[in-house]
Amino acid sequence: MRVFWLAALSVAALAVCGCGGTPSSVNSAPPQVVLEAGVSVNPDGFAYPNPPGGYGHSARLGTTPGSVMQNFKFLGFPNGDMSKGLQTISLADYYDPCQKRYALLRLSVAAVWCVPCNEETDDIVADKTTLDSERVVVIQALGDGPTMGVGATTGDLVNWVTKHGSNFTEMLDPGLMNLGSFFNASAIPWNCDIDPRTMEILQSATGWSGNLNQDLALPIAEAAATPGYPITATCN
Repeated sequence: MRVFWLAALSVAALAVCGCGGTPSSVNSAPPQVVLEAGVSVNPDGFAYPNPPGGYGHSARLGTTPGSVMQNFKFLGFPNGDMSKGLQTISLADYYDPCQKRYALLRLSVAAVWCVPCNEETDDIVADKTTLDSERVVVIQALGDGPTMGVGATTGDLVNWVTKHGSNFTEMLDPGLMNLGSFFNASAIPWNCDIDPRTMEILQSATGWSGNLNQDLALPIAEAAATPGYPITATCN
């Protein structure tokens, strides 16, 4: 089903104007082709984890590992760059078993109507240099537009990136078709911290504390410790 909404978004995005630095066109290749081509492996060619027990929603609890996050796919703007139009973004892009690039992946969900989401997004933008120094990568999915329960459109995402000056990856998850089963849609923002070595869910929570660095302290420490799952890649 996700392939169909990805296709619809690609068609809709063609209507986005080319003024003010926003994209005038998008990749016109059928999303079905993009989704089948290399999005289940990471940039180093390692296959995305496929746990015997399947994927799940549970966060780490003490010494009990959390679930492995499914390799969800989105359309969005990598690093907030709208110049190339909507691109396919896969969680496999952030799978990093040898921690060559990332120490922690934070997956966030926001909505245009959500005041705390707007505040949190501004904080992420402001803290980008610190996040980079700690090798924390944040990617954010926009679920709703200005009206609660109405899925975000390409135009909503363009306006969101423009308003906040987003310097990190922004994506569409209209109607929360990918991530809606993880949380109550009215309780956003939702943040999920993932160990990029194994894609284990370390913690997840709704709401915004107002202090990004404080929120990230524990998951950064957990991601630096022994992973909850074996690392199957050979790291040099």
